[in-house]
Amino acid sequence: MSRFRPDSARLAAVAQPAVARPRLGWQRTALRLALGRRLPVTRGRLRVEGLEGEVQIARDRWGIPHVNAGSDSDAWFALGLCHAQDRPFQLETMLRVGRGTLAALVGVGGLPLDRLSRRLGFARTAIRQQGVIEAAVRRTIDAYVAGINAGLEHGLRRSPHELALLRARPTRWTATDVLAFVGLQSFALSANWDTELARLKILAEDGPDALQALDGAYPEWHPVSAPVAAIAGPTADHLARDLAALLAIGPGGASNNWALAPSRTANGATIVANDPHLASRLPAPWYLAHLRTPEWAVAGASYVGGPAFPIGHNGFAAWGITAGLTDTCDLFIEELGADGRSVRRGEGWEACEVIEERIEVKGAQPTVEQVVITPRGPIISPLLDGMPYTLSLRAIWQQTLPIRGFLESVRARSFEELRAPFAAWPGPALNVVYGDADGHIGWQLVGQLPRRRRGSGTVPLPASDPEIGWEAELVPFTEMPCVYDPDIGFVATANNQPVRDGEGPFLGADWIDGYRLAAIEAELAAKSDWDVARTQALQINRRSAVWADLHDAVMQAAPTTDAAARGLDLLRGWDGSLDPESAAASVYELFIADLSRRMAELKAPRAWPWVLGAGFGAAVPYTMFHTRLLGRVVRLVRERPAGWAPNDDWPGLLATSLGSAVERLEKERGPDPRSWQWGALRPLTLHHPAGDRRFFASVFNLGPMPVGGDGNTVLQAGTTPLDPLSNPGVIPNTRVVMVPADPEASRFVLAGGQSGNPFSPHYADLLAWWQRGDGVPIAWSEAAVRTATGERLVLTPAG
Repeated sequence: MSRFRPDSARLAAVAQPAVARPRLGWQRTALRLALGRRLPVTRGRLRVEGLEGEVQIARDRWGIPHVNAGSDSDAWFALGLCHAQDRPFQLETMLRVGRGTLAALVGVGGLPLDRLSRRLGFARTAIRQQGVIEAAVRRTIDAYVAGINAGLEHGLRRSPHELALLRARPTRWTATDVLAFVGLQSFALSANWDTELARLKILAEDGPDALQALDGAYPEWHPVSAPVAAIAGPTADHLARDLAALLAIGPGGASNNWALAPSRTANGATIVANDPHLASRLPAPWYLAHLRTPEWAVAGASYVGGPAFPIGHNGFAAWGITAGLTDTCDLFIEELGADGRSVRRGEGWEACEVIEERIEVKGAQPTVEQVVITPRGPIISPLLDGMPYTLSLRAIWQQTLPIRGFLESVRARSFEELRAPFAAWPGPALNVVYGDADGHIGWQLVGQLPRRRRGSGTVPLPASDPEIGWEAELVPFTEMPCVYDPDIGFVATANNQPVRDGEGPFLGADWIDGYRLAAIEAELAAKSDWDVARTQALQINRRSAVWADLHDAVMQAAPTTDAAARGLDLLRGWDGSLDPESAAASVYELFIADLSRRMAELKAPRAWPWVLGAGFGAAVPYTMFHTRLLGRVVRLVRERPAGWAPNDDWPGLLATSLGSAVERLEKERGPDPRSWQWGALRPLTLHHPAGDRRFFASVFNLGPMPVGGDGNTVLQAGTTPLDPLSNPGVIPNTRVVMVPADPEASRFVLAGGQSGNPFSPHYADLLAWWQRGDGVPIAWSEAAVRTATGERLVLTPAG
């Protein structure tokens, strides 16, 4: 009997949102009549090549597979097969982005991503990496790939709808595609290369004073991960140091996780919670599964495209992740020689490798991309609209390094056994939290890091200076911060600054403000009776820690218009919770966006869009620069320095932004605040790639649906100050609460469902659970699996 159960009374008290299901419409009917349901084979027997022995796959009511295999290879084979059965188009697009062949499938719309992929060289790096990975790792990858290909060939009755519409067939996977996927994820979760671009744009357009005024450091009153619950304190001015080096030559993903020790829980069992924040797309990148072999078992959230469980438990230990945001890549300003094949270094010139990449484009002529690869890395500036500099990129994931990490987590029986394989992890920088059935908890920052000869990587520096660049040796894993069994009884991370500046090796400078971590730590520290239900409630907490910082200053606003007075009245009675039904939340969000824009325009009149997150064309449509802006705005509002408000009238400036917020609401929603509800004003739609075409939107997309929160609440639903009412770009598309001592009590959920097929019963059957903040169990014991599952598929070796 499980010791933890969701509190039904609490769930009943949660406001029940409108559940978004696939809409019934003539387009959906027409597509089903034309192409059929195209469901995978989930019953009976399949003979497939690549197996060592018989494998059983039993699925539960939510389509979660429970795999029983006789060997490691067969277990990973079965996971690959399940991924292919339920996510074939997702796998196809991932493969093509890694290879740079998306345009051959979808036409010119895929060309920006292909150009990016070919320039950065995900596939080139993956090919080199195959020569350095260990034999056991290669066997795991090969088995997973064989499973994908078997699933595409035998596990589907017909090709997925998306490929049928595109008149294409699935592409076979290779081990190179899995390794390219690791590089792709590392690039997508890199901490600051796009922020470096934004800084360079602001510097070029408005000068160093504007950049320093608007680019605040991590707020000193915000927490760090270690010591647990400690504040960051003052940080070094890394930007000023890098600007000095740059100006000497003239102008030139978010997530939450935590682990609770027995001293913090109601019944003395460790709890591990995780809700990674990624794009609001369908299907989610996560896939729930349970694998069992004679030597190990694992259940949790696998990541489609790889043989690993970044979030999961093995019946003893549990782990979860957030983006670490350490600085694993740098941009360099190159001086290209007249021959186009060399770059300046000191007083001489260095030869570059030049590669011609031919990109096939469906319905158009092929494009040839000439890629110049400097000794630091490929030149990427041809991808960037409006970038006057020649920029190269160097990244950890471009180096030829072995990889282990999560590939060995399934066997971990201690914190040390979990963390040790990450000494070889050139993948994304991650915060890994840990808890086990013996009551231990821990946190480890993982991801290999460079040592810089000079500078801190905050802005692109001149490659011609021989003193600028990376050392040959990387930061040793033993120097990476970690915490084990802290006295306070919990560990937590939320994309925040990991440790105080100056402690240990330089990790980076571009952390997301620590508001989410502050909210999480305050709640964890206040209670010693945590259980699964309370932990789930914290994951959907919508209270704004930003408003707590701003409240007193905003209450001193001096309204001179009826609109500003109405806004102030609404905020005066507001508790700071960004609930879907709150009108005050809408006033607050538009007020913050307006105030941020006014401050950006004041100091950067030409580059203010980049301060607020604007990007550099189709390849880089936005940057993360704005994620650190709010802490800077809060500091200015609280300290009220001269030179930021007209006539230094801060109460007047705050009132002006309040008035602008209310005037916009009145114009767009009418005068009645009951029509200003935050969830209706800025609803969430989960977009499928095929749903980007209007005809298919009602078939593939889910929503719109009301959702609360913003980018700084524990419940993540962030937008940008450029468009605060846009569809939330980042959401917790999986939530997990795990109890290592009682696996049956653990709860898992996806924003959508297990399947990527809109006609599957598992396309959206988990969405109502996700909206409520609840989750479903993944049966663990053999008896529980037999009770929970219905459909059974047996795989047997061919031949």
